[in-house]
Amino acid sequence: MSDSHWLEITTYSDHIGFTISTMANFVLLFLLAVRPTKTLGSYKYLMISFCIFSLFYTSIETFLRPLIHIYDNTIFVIQRKRFQYSETVARAISSTYCGCYAMSFTLFAVHFIYRYYAACRQDYLKYFKGLYFVAWILGATLVAASWGFAAFILYPETDRTKAAVLHVITTSYGLDPDWVGNVPYSYWRTENGIEYINPRNVIGILQHGVIMTVSFGTVFHCGWKTYKTIRATRVTSDKTRELQDQLFKALVLQTIIPTCLMYIPTTMLFVTPFIGLNIGCYGNITTATVHLYPGIDPLVLLFLIRDFRNTLLRKNNFSSVNITN
Repeated sequence: MSDSHWLEITTYSDHIGFTISTMANFVLLFLLAVRPTKTLGSYKYLMISFCIFSLFYTSIETFLRPLIHIYDNTIFVIQRKRFQYSETVARAISSTYCGCYAMSFTLFAVHFIYRYYAACRQDYLKYFKGLYFVAWILGATLVAASWGFAAFILYPETDRTKAAVLHVITTSYGLDPDWVGNVPYSYWRTENGIEYINPRNVIGILQHGVIMTVSFGTVFHCGWKTYKTIRATRVTSDKTRELQDQLFKALVLQTIIPTCLMYIPTTMLFVTPFIGLNIGCYGNITTATVHLYPGIDPLVLLFLIRDFRNTLLRKNNFSSVNITN
């Protein structure tokens, strides 16, 4: 497959992801707004926050039209400009995109912490009310901002990365260099023909790795604990048992989907250039899967939670659901 074919593939995945994300998240927001959801508690506001963020993230992706290419042991996060602006602005926008990527990890981990509290430690749900809830959202935002800030200051362009990205965008994609911006995740620097680890860049990679590891570990720990509790719970109410089964199925899918679409592709993305494996245009596999994720996640809730599904199908309007039972 020619490298340039990924321009078409990423464009299609962007259009599909943007369409699904916009429709699914707006529908979920509508249902949360019009349904009597008092018993949802703070989970309602957590879902609203996730929907609003997903819409913003999808818009940033569509604006940037990102490409990810690995060449010369460097990950190039490339944006295709829609109009002319300075390199500093281009770098700031690309860093914002990188920060949004981290925000999706972090908010998803917070989402699983709530589910864990609801199933296993209901007395802890008080920590998702009032100012505590605001603190969770601000904390997730600060983590994402630290990722974006690291992308902005720890990965400066060098003569080596400038030459490499020029080769990539002209040879692989046939793009005009004046209409492209990038953030180069480079592990190595060259002095007198000898390659050395670039400490500044590695600090940034480690920072990214810590955020991913903590997020991923939180999701699996909370998911496993929640799974065991739901399976072990014996309830007499058919409605409660049915809801728990729905939440269990949603939990399984909401663990598998980000693992396949985000965690695994991103981990491979960071590992391959470090070991000298330059996979080139195939870094765009991550671009395509990340395009799809913001739209797929709300579909899980819309179609697996019966009350949401029935409302969409006009079978059972405005029935309530208690997520914490």
